[in-house]
Amino acid sequence: MSIIRSLACGIGVQFCRLFGSLSYMNIKHFIFAASLVLGCALYAESISRVVITPPGADLQAVLDAGQDLCLEQSAVYEIDKALVFKFEGQSITTYAPKSLDDYAILRITNRDLGQLIDGNQMDGVRIEHLLLDGNRYRLSDLAKKISTQPLVFFGGSGAERQIVRACIFIGPRTWSTLKVHEGGSDILVENNIFFGAGSDVRGNGREGVENPHLDGRSWGDGISCAAQRTTVRNNLIIDSTDVGMVFFGAPGSISDGNVVATVSRESLGGINLVDPLKYWAFDEDPKSIDYRGVIIKNNWIDARGARIHMGIPVGATPWVPSKRGFTFVGGTVENNRFTGGAAAYSIVLNGIRNFTVKGNQSTALYSGIAEGFGPKNRPDEPIAFAYDPDAVADSEIQPEFEPMKRHLNHLLRCNHAPLNYMGYRYYPYGVHEVVAVVDTAFEEMLGRLPDAAQRTHYTSWLQATKSNADQLRHLLMAKPEFIERHGYHNPDGLQLFREKLWLEAISSSFQGLTDNIQHWPAAAELYKGAWAVIKS
Repeated sequence: MSIIRSLACGIGVQFCRLFGSLSYMNIKHFIFAASLVLGCALYAESISRVVITPPGADLQAVLDAGQDLCLEQSAVYEIDKALVFKFEGQSITTYAPKSLDDYAILRITNRDLGQLIDGNQMDGVRIEHLLLDGNRYRLSDLAKKISTQPLVFFGGSGAERQIVRACIFIGPRTWSTLKVHEGGSDILVENNIFFGAGSDVRGNGREGVENPHLDGRSWGDGISCAAQRTTVRNNLIIDSTDVGMVFFGAPGSISDGNVVATVSRESLGGINLVDPLKYWAFDEDPKSIDYRGVIIKNNWIDARGARIHMGIPVGATPWVPSKRGFTFVGGTVENNRFTGGAAAYSIVLNGIRNFTVKGNQSTALYSGIAEGFGPKNRPDEPIAFAYDPDAVADSEIQPEFEPMKRHLNHLLRCNHAPLNYMGYRYYPYGVHEVVAVVDTAFEEMLGRLPDAAQRTHYTSWLQATKSNADQLRHLLMAKPEFIERHGYHNPDGLQLFREKLWLEAISSSFQGLTDNIQHWPAAAELYKGAWAVIKS
């Protein structure tokens, strides 16, 4: 007989014996106590039924059987084929973690594989308390064919109520770390950590043999969302090279309280509303794209150590001028803040109608003009808030916005400069940008800012040698000061060193902010705390 049945029978017998002699109040107390005992027993029995799947077992067979996949704490699971949810409501989780260090690790080991988890078109599935490792820097060789597979694929036709919560994503070898596909709805993405996605235009984040600008593989998104009514909340996204997050229409979706930061890799966009996805075009006007109910609020975009080309671009042409003529309809961008010395353009409005843009603030430093249409047709100089008065209709925008002086098309630096021997491009650094690159590299590698002489030397060196932030870090890793602080590390292993450094710092920050893994701290506090650990 189960615990529950035994307790229920015992409580029933006692109630029958005592019913005649108990007062009304005593009966109420008895029922309350009995309910409490039964509740505790029910929880205990549910825990006893949990089946933990060990490393080496057939994980897909567990999902095929309709069961949840519960993984061992701190165990490494080698994945050579994507795990596919088979039934509604299934979950993949770590069993009872108490800290980030307890997370089970799902790690790709197949060079031809880019995807870890497929939840496409499956209602109510959930991943939680996992470290998801695309293994970019151990597998080395990147097969081009994997670039179309996101590391984790959710959403899809008819999928509702999916959850991606409290996971850590590292080392994706694909164009997107988490794709929430059109056709899905009411999906929750909250309290996650994304560290690194792709390599940037200068080659920061490059692994040993890739040559991305020559064969079409390079950029990586943190979160790519096209599903309506998706909530993206309180995520920490560091060093994604295409965008921190992007909304392809996705009407009714909310981005709230996230941090998008660049430490060593440039990001073309922070939070993007730039893609005229046909799926969300209005039937009566295919050139108008539905962004109604999309709210981008309370996010922190920090261009601390690498350029963020545009913080929140809204409209198609700042990204792709050939998309001129599309109009994005509806949406709100409010109370976001922009910081860092490597900023370019924070919010750009070009091709919108019925938007509200207000309460956004910037203390960032801006430098390094974008490409526009080439040297003979440069766009406006970098500023915080810019708009095209002829392409913003029926919208409320805050007074800090400045009308464009030349144009606001293609505000990126990624297409026109010559390629170097590795297949990457070189652009002169902006006056503030180059200082931010040097300062942040010193802080990350040595735990301190450079002195005045070092700052002058290395900013000049970056410009003169056309080097990137990773190459500067290679030099710092050879210094006795670095070795005394971290031990010897081969500079070729920079990316794995940075992954370890940041995961340990984030874990330490997390433990300093909460002693309960169910009480996830604010992403901004987690990010600031991690920096404090790195510099200590």
